[in-house]
Amino acid sequence: MKLLVLLCIIQGLTFSTSSVNLTSEKTILQTIQVQENNVERVLQFIRQLQVDINAAQTEHTTYLQNRNGQITQYITEADQALAKAKQQKAQDEAQLPLKEEELNDKRAQGETKFAEKQRNLDRIAALTAEREETKKAYDQRRTEIVGLLAALNQGKKLIQQIKTGSVFTQQEIFADIEHHHKKFVQRFPDRRGFNSLVSLSLAMAQDSTLKSDQSALEKVVQVIEDLADSLFQLQKQEMEADDAREAAFQQAIARLEIANQSLEGAVAYLHAQILRLEQSLLELQNDIATQAQMVVNKQNEKADWLNIQRDETKSYGKQTENRKSQLDLLGETENVFSKGPLTPEQQSFLQHLK
Repeated sequence: MKLLVLLCIIQGLTFSTSSVNLTSEKTILQTIQVQENNVERVLQFIRQLQVDINAAQTEHTTYLQNRNGQITQYITEADQALAKAKQQKAQDEAQLPLKEEELNDKRAQGETKFAEKQRNLDRIAALTAEREETKKAYDQRRTEIVGLLAALNQGKKLIQQIKTGSVFTQQEIFADIEHHHKKFVQRFPDRRGFNSLVSLSLAMAQDSTLKSDQSALEKVVQVIEDLADSLFQLQKQEMEADDAREAAFQQAIARLEIANQSLEGAVAYLHAQILRLEQSLLELQNDIATQAQMVVNKQNEKADWLNIQRDETKSYGKQTENRKSQLDLLGETENVFSKGPLTPEQQSFLQHLK
């Protein structure tokens, strides 16, 4: 009968725990079979079970306290990392518009400098084209003046031959002057300015009275020489004016080229700053994304630790209740065995426990 009662008790006491390793049911039964008539040994065995359960409860309590301390530390660390990530993310987001504004400003400066450089290049091209036109006009005018001077010199040379020539040769000379005049008119059809004066002087040289009037002849020669002097002065003035235009052109080109050299340096410097700011902005954006992910990770980590803490506390509570029930059962059983031989009522009580 005692064996049957203890089997019921042992079946109620067998449980699983992470901190106590109780003797298997088979070993307990063997022990009781050996000690079936030894109540004191059975009581010792029950009391040892009580000690083991209390020790298991104490160990579990200590474990839970230590575990809660660890989890609290982990949660504190997660909170600290979470606060740091939020703070860094906020700082990065505060810097972001400033970085974007600075980058846009540098880009605008670069565009302005580049546009200014391009305007200078356009101005250089325009000045060069303009200079080519003025030089072309000057060359044409110089060629015209040289032609006028050549015509005057040839006319003067022919007129001077009249002085020493015979009547026959004088007639040939007048014919040459006339031919020379016709060629001049063909070459210089424009009748304005010096062209008209040269043509008029050559026409005067064709007057047949010149061969007998030396005074008139000298006057024509003087007119040609004065006209040639005027053309020489005009040629000199034209050359000086063109030299001045060339000097002004070279100065303007040099000034624009120097300005563009400075602009090239400024554009290169701004380009380097833009690249640096773009890299800085990219790093800032990446850090914002990193800190945002860190916030999510630490929030999840904190939630996981809280769930673990809640589950372990819940498991502790259940195992504490189980151990309390086991200790209550062992106490009642101990009370039965400690009263000596079993009475019919005690046997009935133990049977009831089954």
